[in-house]
Amino acid sequence: MNQAPSRPFQKLLARLDLQAESEWVHVGGSGVGGVTADNRLYGGLVLAQAGMAAMRTVRELHMHSLHAHFLHPGRPDADIRYVVEPVKTGRNFHVRNVRAEQSGSTIFQLTASFSHRTEEVSHQSEMPDAPEPLTLPNRDQLRGRRNWVEQPIDVRLCDPTIEDRALPPHKRVWIKPQSGLGDDEHLHTAVLLYATDRAFLSTAWRPHAGTGSQAGASLDHAVWLHAPVNFNDWLLYQMESPVARFQRGLVQGAIYDAAGRRIASVAQEGLLKRQNRA
Repeated sequence: MNQAPSRPFQKLLARLDLQAESEWVHVGGSGVGGVTADNRLYGGLVLAQAGMAAMRTVRELHMHSLHAHFLHPGRPDADIRYVVEPVKTGRNFHVRNVRAEQSGSTIFQLTASFSHRTEEVSHQSEMPDAPEPLTLPNRDQLRGRRNWVEQPIDVRLCDPTIEDRALPPHKRVWIKPQSGLGDDEHLHTAVLLYATDRAFLSTAWRPHAGTGSQAGASLDHAVWLHAPVNFNDWLLYQMESPVARFQRGLVQGAIYDAAGRRIASVAQEGLLKRQNRA
């Protein structure tokens, strides 16, 4: 059973309820619900808002992929204007470009593709084994956040996080919204997009733990949706980093529902630097 929605969770939902200037321009706020512990604008919020802006311009078809680039750091205290461009509106596919503007600068851009859900061929990789989520520690609690139980996304760690020695570059986490999302498919998709950036890039730092503090930022982010998103229950997020070189780390992810169905794939490359030597 979901607990009463917390203030951060309610703020996140408010941030995703974009204000329409026109059919092709939508405005989203930042602030509580989209700010990191070090007071930076969380990239997952911008990704989710841009995805929501794109979805609002498409009827009947469903988002199946998006590719995004983080161009400049966003401010946590200013609204973001999302300008949508209809690149393609065909019978079977629609494509939308979204440009995120803040204080006169383009901080982010996204291309989203939409299609019909027609089942012809089907296969998937097997869902990995994982302990039950409620038996596992919460990531925000381990990081010392006093209000960890109120965070919009509950993240439960299947694998140990040890910052003073190297670990293999892969991990599994369970993710779930702090409260229920109802039955709005766009909202479920947007909140999943928001969650795909949680604990992701740090996977690439695991082999280098103990050599200094990680300093990094997302450069680009891609998501492929393989099934309708129901984010009212726990989802298993498997991540691995196959390569890091030239101060950039690549991370790939797979998201499964509790029934074992793979509902999404994720990829991201980000800056990966050593902040302080041990």
